[in-house]
Amino acid sequence: MFPQVYEEVDGPCQALEKKLIRDNTENGLENSVISNLALSITNGDLGERLARDKFAQLPSRLGCLAVYYNIPDDLV
Repeated sequence: MFPQVYEEVDGPCQALEKKLIRDNTENGLENSVISNLALSITNGDLGERLARDKFAQLPSRLGCLAVYYNIPDDLV
């Protein structure tokens, strides 16, 4: 529950997307049109796909939480 409250979204996959965007924003894309657009349209689909790729055996919501707390370097 923490990620969705912290990221101010409805689910863990949306929280994962928002964290990935925020991490990339901190790496120099802060005012880019792409990062602003991505923040406005996060719906959890990308987070679900990432979680499925990394943790195929877990339900997508749990996989999103696992990736959220342990984002691999190749995703950032």
